[in-house]
Amino acid sequence: MLAGANIQLVYLGWINAGGVMPSNTMVAGIYGAALTILSGANPKLAVTFAIPFSLLGLLMVQIYQTVNSFWVHRADKALDDGNIKAVRWLNYVPSFVVSLIVYGIPAFCLVMFGKGWATALINAIPENLTTALEVVGGLMPALGIAMLLNYLGKRSLNAFFIIGFFLAVYLKLDIMAIAIFSAAIAFLIFVSQTQGQKNASQTQPTKKVRRLTLKNRTGENEEVKVASQGDTDDIASETISADNYKRKLTHKDLVKTWLWEQSDEAAYNYERMQALGLTNMMIHPIKKLYSDPDTQANELKKYMVFFNTEPHMVGPIIHGVALSMEEARANGQNVSADDINGVRTGLMGPAAGIGDTVQQGIFFPILASVGASMALAGNYLGPVLFTVIFELVIYAIGYFLFMYGYKKGKSSVIQILKNGVIDKVTNAFSIVGLMVVGAMAATRVAVRTPLVWEIGKSTMKLQSILNTLAPGLIPLGVTLLIWRLVAKKVNPTWIIIGIFICGIALSYLGVLGVAK
Repeated sequence: MLAGANIQLVYLGWINAGGVMPSNTMVAGIYGAALTILSGANPKLAVTFAIPFSLLGLLMVQIYQTVNSFWVHRADKALDDGNIKAVRWLNYVPSFVVSLIVYGIPAFCLVMFGKGWATALINAIPENLTTALEVVGGLMPALGIAMLLNYLGKRSLNAFFIIGFFLAVYLKLDIMAIAIFSAAIAFLIFVSQTQGQKNASQTQPTKKVRRLTLKNRTGENEEVKVASQGDTDDIASETISADNYKRKLTHKDLVKTWLWEQSDEAAYNYERMQALGLTNMMIHPIKKLYSDPDTQANELKKYMVFFNTEPHMVGPIIHGVALSMEEARANGQNVSADDINGVRTGLMGPAAGIGDTVQQGIFFPILASVGASMALAGNYLGPVLFTVIFELVIYAIGYFLFMYGYKKGKSSVIQILKNGVIDKVTNAFSIVGLMVVGAMAATRVAVRTPLVWEIGKSTMKLQSILNTLAPGLIPLGVTLLIWRLVAKKVNPTWIIIGIFICGIALSYLGVLGVAK
């Protein structure tokens, strides 16, 4: 647990978006923790094990996602032949075999045969180098925090990072207390902004609008306002009535489709990303809507195109919209295959931007920061609560948005993106994230200076002098420096190498040591 928590701190801000992976954090965590346990090393050294494997893990990802591209073409041929069962088989079995070879066998061999050489490696490291590597481990969390700050940071919100830092330094508040405090502040700001916007809208002159009366899925009339001089998008075309549908999807069908959607990255590949997984997801509803096997295969072909979005939290709203349009198409409405893919393609970017930002950039790091801090304090509830809360929240939101997308159709998604609520919610979460990572910088960038000067009969300790100015200046300075490098687009791999070199050199020179 301690090894995993130390590794987690390094990768707080490593966002895997758009199929781009700056480092393989899963390989880093599993291999790094395993080698730490096998060698009996200090958990603070887990980072030195993890980082080399995280870079090796990038090669593993490249092999995995390249080989998986072959199954996409096999699936194309299977649909041409009307063989739908083969699509499901191709989504799971070949990619599992590739994963077993690329990830599973090396991990097994590492644990099975690695204890001897891992222990010998630790025993061969001189004590001074061990201390220097602990300094490196103390510096490394600054990179994860800096990458997160680069993702969250806005000029108007950056002060909350400093507030979180000095709350931890001066008041000695733990991460959980600061998270609760920051959540209260974020809520008050959110309410204030919402109320301000409401008051502003009431004072502005009312624009002339024309009203469109649409039939919603319950058969009731629904009014939609569209500015007369503005872009009406395609809201007016969403005039689909479900009253006389002969082919309908039940709630049970929707739940099954949502469950199949959870494996949309089983055969993730460079060529078409989530295409094969989403085609697999649509097999059940397409079979319910069409009885002819050839028609089923032809309808599934439209999903074998490049598609990539955030898969579990916000992205599912797109699949709900697609199901709504598929149901209309199956009942003779004027909805073409191009219409469905046009909506899916148009929404995948905004959904990915919102989903990756909220899930990977804000929600995950906040929970991981709290969980890792609890774990480092010896509390087993840290990783357990992190895992349970994270999974419950993202899947609950994903399920709700999936059903919401189906029920309301694309007009509702357009309204969500346009009404500004997303920006306010993101800002609120950013405030919490900035204050939490500020506290993390104060407590987890664990370095100090042991420099001492003898002047006559008096002794001057540099760390004591710095503490009189403001405690934690060295961790703050290190974090801000690395944040600057990240903002300048310096490759994180080079920053890691720089931290290793500088940490070891400054340790040997007696300039930096590990904070107790």
